[in-house]
Amino acid sequence: MEKSKLRTLAVHLCGYGFEDPAQLRGKLHFHPFWQLNLVCGGWTYFESSSKRFRLEAGDAVLTPPGAKHRLLPEKESGFCDYSFKFFPGEEFDEVPENIIVSEPEVRQRQLVWINSLGDIFKSIAPPELILKPIEFPLDASTPGLELLEGLLSGFCRRLCAGKNSGNSWILRKLKLFVQSRKGNPVTVKECASHLNCSEGHLLKLIRSETGRSTKEVIDLERIKIIRQMLIFSNAPISRIAENTGFNDIIYFERFFRKYTNETPSSCRKRSVF
Repeated sequence: MEKSKLRTLAVHLCGYGFEDPAQLRGKLHFHPFWQLNLVCGGWTYFESSSKRFRLEAGDAVLTPPGAKHRLLPEKESGFCDYSFKFFPGEEFDEVPENIIVSEPEVRQRQLVWINSLGDIFKSIAPPELILKPIEFPLDASTPGLELLEGLLSGFCRRLCAGKNSGNSWILRKLKLFVQSRKGNPVTVKECASHLNCSEGHLLKLIRSETGRSTKEVIDLERIKIIRQMLIFSNAPISRIAENTGFNDIIYFERFFRKYTNETPSSCRKRSVF
């Protein structure tokens, strides 16, 4: 059966023209259509009914119909994003049951794509849309609509199928292996052995997928696990450090700051529900 063509319901740009992006905060809600958020600047927290994600420029979020969610930008965040909404019933290669958030490893390259798409969108949108988060219906007569729909459709399919550049099979297996250690140290040698390849070959594959070294990808995966512990547990930070293989709390804080530009305590404080 041929896949149905993506049909755009409404589009709007959030964040621009607001002195306080926190005005965009809302309650957990859901709707009967698909929604794709592409972050083009600043940062925010995106909350679902069960999790909270930090989003930065270059991130993408695909929310299926019926999934509860909300954005939680702060005043100093400088957050702005493109929000594209689609009619219900759209078919992708693999329909997700839950919200999909793109991997942080692809942010830099993905932001180039987002900015290019934004240029196309702003070329067909009315000027007032760039100043307010208003809905802008796109009908079949809208110039440039077919090009915009094609880009959005392809991107959504890649997210659903897990085929974006940050989700190759070798990268997924590497991350699963690191996750199985629950935040504890994992060496490149151990990962290469687990994946039945040499350290050099693994580095080549990972670098081609992410632009990072194997060690950096391992560290970033550990950071994700540590973040979850900080946000969703009341355990003392010293205990979290110990449970993830850090004997020195100072080194633990340096490690965390290196990849997040914040301390563990500030991460926990800003993530309080």
